[in-house]
Amino acid sequence: MNDQFDELAKGLAQSVTRRGALKKTCLGLVSLALAGLADVSGARADAVTDWNATTEQAVKTAALNPGVQGRFMAIVHTAVFDAVNGIVHQYTPYFVTDDPPLGARPEAAAVQAACTALKSLFPAQTATFDAALAESLARIPGGNNSVSIARGRAWGEHVAQVILAWRAADGFTTPLPGDFGGDAPGVWRSIATATNPDGTLPAVFPQLAVLVPFAMTSSSQFRPGPPYAPTLAEALASAHYAADVNEVKAIGRLDSTVRTAEHTQPALLWQATGAAEETRIARQVVPAENSLVANARLFALINIIAADTIIAGFDSKYTYNLWRPHHAIRLADTDANPATDPDPAWAGLFIAPRHQEYMSNHAVFTGGFMHALARELGDDHTFTLIARDYPGFTWTFNRFSDATAQVKEARIWAGIHYRNSCDVGEAVGLRIADYVLDHFLLPLDEDQQ
Repeated sequence: MNDQFDELAKGLAQSVTRRGALKKTCLGLVSLALAGLADVSGARADAVTDWNATTEQAVKTAALNPGVQGRFMAIVHTAVFDAVNGIVHQYTPYFVTDDPPLGARPEAAAVQAACTALKSLFPAQTATFDAALAESLARIPGGNNSVSIARGRAWGEHVAQVILAWRAADGFTTPLPGDFGGDAPGVWRSIATATNPDGTLPAVFPQLAVLVPFAMTSSSQFRPGPPYAPTLAEALASAHYAADVNEVKAIGRLDSTVRTAEHTQPALLWQATGAAEETRIARQVVPAENSLVANARLFALINIIAADTIIAGFDSKYTYNLWRPHHAIRLADTDANPATDPDPAWAGLFIAPRHQEYMSNHAVFTGGFMHALARELGDDHTFTLIARDYPGFTWTFNRFSDATAQVKEARIWAGIHYRNSCDVGEAVGLRIADYVLDHFLLPLDEDQQ
């Protein structure tokens, strides 16, 4: 079967154009044939969730920063979606519009697309992915039909390579000048740490502020207005800013007498949470009756949203360069606001990430992610937030919206964000989620399938 796969993969790479090499007149026959295969096999819908778990493990093994996890997971899941949907034709394609080989198995296409993408993104884990692929292929019902499986694998390989080639030019690896912030009141600057003893290192991930989005028309499409007021001076002098600073000053400090264990533990849990952990939530709640393509669509949508919300977050951060509470509180005597007082020794529950404050990435990302799940599945679902990097503590929610509400508070409890940044982040996340859900991977009419 591997020889057949290799030959088909080479053939697709040589002959399939962006608009497809096979004639559209074959599509009706292909759909009928594959519908029969799906009925016989039960369309192992958890192939998508299996490889989402594999992707989560790969992300954690590679120790990817939460800021970049969404891009990697979106690459994998858009490839899986286009591989499956290209065969069954139930939704508008995401990126790849070529036609698959006649009779290709969608299950084989899904697992091969995921494996190919992951091997390119995490080459050091190739042996793990190859073993997972062999296990997945062995579980496909009717696996003795080596021709259909080889065709599915060749198609999945092709789709993944097209997605990978596109994202290779998205700007992720483009070197950019460092942003060191500044010394003026209100302007971000890095915090002195053991690895940054003089506090002079630049902000991280500047490329994410200009990264080619997965769905948005540009990184600035959903850019919010400036924090608090039109100008920085007006913002620092505002009552709203003072209220936010004083709130985080009290509850977010390392030795706060206001913050309780019920605040501290969730703050630490959410700090250890990124796209990898939140897609695990989707695996807990995905309907058991979902088809393969329905699961592929759901996981593609939430990971597109995960990636683009983070891009929007960094666009806002690098646009406004607002300082974190750490410096706002220590240097409050420079903000020209009589309602704030300096505390030169103040420190938060933990050191803030080395990038600007506004808007909160956790709020925009989780807000968009949970809103998408609520729109697709309904808000009332019970699930548990688990983070491998913070073992021993979990939190169970009964609604997706409750998770968004808590993460906003958690960033304030941690001493790293103002309430305004969290509120704005949630609002932008909802707008991005609605945009993606309203414009991408839409159901096809029967005459379009």
